[in-house]
Amino acid sequence: MNIRFYIFFSLLLSITVFNYSFAHELNEKKINSLIKKYIVDNPKLIEDTLKKLNQDRSVKNFKSALNDLKKIPNPKLINKKANITIYEFFDYNCGYCKSVMNSVFNLHKKDKKINIVFVEYPILSKSSLTAAISSLAAQNQAKYFEFHAKLMSHTGKIDDELIFSIAKELKIDIEQLKKDYSNQKLMIIINKNREIASRLNIRGTPAFIIGNTIYPGAMSEKDIEKAIEIERKK
Repeated sequence: MNIRFYIFFSLLLSITVFNYSFAHELNEKKINSLIKKYIVDNPKLIEDTLKKLNQDRSVKNFKSALNDLKKIPNPKLINKKANITIYEFFDYNCGYCKSVMNSVFNLHKKDKKINIVFVEYPILSKSSLTAAISSLAAQNQAKYFEFHAKLMSHTGKIDDELIFSIAKELKIDIEQLKKDYSNQKLMIIINKNREIASRLNIRGTPAFIIGNTIYPGAMSEKDIEKAIEIERKK
């Protein structure tokens, strides 16, 4: 809605002596004069009005981004009776992401009413991208979560040698993994994740979306449980 019109409309509503015929006869010059006077006389109301408009816009943008995120085929841990979905944005070179991995898996086992979506968001280095694409490629052999856990548990350098070593340990067909790694669909998933993160102003990892709230930074298992409880009460 045009801000100028919104302010003037609020003005008309708040001044009861205005009648339709008078409002109809106002020309643009008179409107501008009234608006200026109204702004000077009611700065707090104008501030609150603009804040409300920004909040409404922010909520609308969040809902739109979340709806688009739901359409991206990111790996998921699903519970049939789930009433809360957790989205985790992570990077395999992120130490804080590594620290929350066990909590995420534990919560899914403990709470049968949550879904967890793993949002590959490689932003820290080139090897982060290699790891993300490799993990998505492992998903085609139904090994994503095992591969994910191995990479997250690793504390050293991530390179091709490590990728193939993990693949061998998990009995993943390495030639098929290489073939799937080259599939541009995987890069499309990552680029869409990056786009959503940008729209939501998510700049670092880890970051969680729990229900309808963004929680930036690492969270303990108890913190995530509290956030889930809060979202369920809404």
